[in-house]
Amino acid sequence: MSARSLALLTEAILDRDQPRTTDLFFQMVTRDGRSLPDALSVVTKAEAPFVQVPSHINVRDGAISLINNDHTILGLRTSVSLGPYVPESHRLLPLLQSVWYIPAGLDIWNQLLGKYPGRYATMKGMNVPPPSYGPVVWHQEQAPIVEEGTVEERLHAHMIATMSGDVRRSYGLFLGLAAEAAARPLLRDHLIFLGLIDVQDTVIGRKARNTGHKALRARAVTDLADFIGWERAHGVYYIGVPDMAVGPLYYSAYDAACVIVTAELPDAGKHLARTNRTPLSESDVEDVIERLMTADSETVAALITTHLRNGTSIRSLGDAIQIGAAELILRTTVPRQFTDGQHPFDYCNTANEWLRTTKSPYAVRVLYLMANFVNDVARSNKLTTPVMEREAAGFEGPVSLEELGAAILSFDVAKTTAMANAYLKSGADRRAYQEAVAVTACKFQDDPHNQKITHSTFEEYAHNSTHLRDRLLLATVRLLAGWPKMPGERECYARFEKDWNVN
Repeated sequence: MSARSLALLTEAILDRDQPRTTDLFFQMVTRDGRSLPDALSVVTKAEAPFVQVPSHINVRDGAISLINNDHTILGLRTSVSLGPYVPESHRLLPLLQSVWYIPAGLDIWNQLLGKYPGRYATMKGMNVPPPSYGPVVWHQEQAPIVEEGTVEERLHAHMIATMSGDVRRSYGLFLGLAAEAAARPLLRDHLIFLGLIDVQDTVIGRKARNTGHKALRARAVTDLADFIGWERAHGVYYIGVPDMAVGPLYYSAYDAACVIVTAELPDAGKHLARTNRTPLSESDVEDVIERLMTADSETVAALITTHLRNGTSIRSLGDAIQIGAAELILRTTVPRQFTDGQHPFDYCNTANEWLRTTKSPYAVRVLYLMANFVNDVARSNKLTTPVMEREAAGFEGPVSLEELGAAILSFDVAKTTAMANAYLKSGADRRAYQEAVAVTACKFQDDPHNQKITHSTFEEYAHNSTHLRDRLLLATVRLLAGWPKMPGERECYARFEKDWNVN
């Protein structure tokens, strides 16, 4: 059965047939009675060879061109995580949307060269006719590499291979470690850390940038492995792990963080997770957000250092920076600039999820990366002034969730934010809000950022300790309404309503 399902899914994916690919996945779960982990094991194995890229930059007409390739795995990870937030009747919808996207996300490298059809080619305005050839397999499968030494020594070898851009060795060493159950908790922590430290210094005046995707990719790999089962998650590894070593690789910002903590904190801050217990006060939280939005990068780094010296909790600082990331979205008014807000938000979400679980002595360094990312985007887009109060002036409630969903679907940014703000201020049911917004997010197809920001904001809302955590829920709807969409992005949802809603 697995071999037949794999063959059928592979054929549908290579035919770029989104409805058939999604229907095959749906039938595996509903008709054949396969578990979601089992079905995801099959679909990830089917797509894995065809979603690679040889590099994250190309040169077109003498200028740098950015290439990213991980939306399929980011979508699948988000779908699994978002499932508990949607009502039972819609539990499969997030996954169906993510599977629908897969045939449009093949061989991004050639899509952007106009040599292969798909989502990216369409976004660039290219009408690429169906080719007589399939997508290029840029990275071949790799046998596990198991070397002598402790797990820690082997993890270090994997880190060096990844940072050196040695794709085959990095992937092989990962596979060797992933095969050992005792090594997996350390491997998970290590891979996410490796993704977090690969982040650019600045987005200002840059087109080639990884926008924190290495961290998102690492979390997608490990979360899906946890859900599917590490023994059955080889397709997930093949999709996401080789790309961790694909260049360009950005470690300068992490280098700067290392220099700061070595110079400014006792023992380079390695003991602060144990000793720093004081939460930020409400005024301190508001000050951190204001500095993130308006100060220069040196001032922001100095602020983090001062709080750490004064015993402020790492988790509390992470929560405040997350609100700052939400503020980026809440101050954005230009549609294309929403991408600049959502990426630091999702990056900070992955960083905070790691900070909540890690025992790494290097945790404080990631705070500097989070703060720099948020501050850099605020300066890039000149987000010095709040806009929500002005937009909401004169708005009268009460607000129904049906009306809120309609405002999101009409892409009315100001009205959506004002309505959501009124709903939350009224003290109405947050769980009902999350369900309604999650379903609305899953009506959009072919861009997992819509579902991903929804889960990121909900996850952080559940953990955030600040008095401003409702802003996380406001950021969700503002981005959903503001992020540009492509025509025809409701086909999958229409099919769900007609054929796949088994309730």
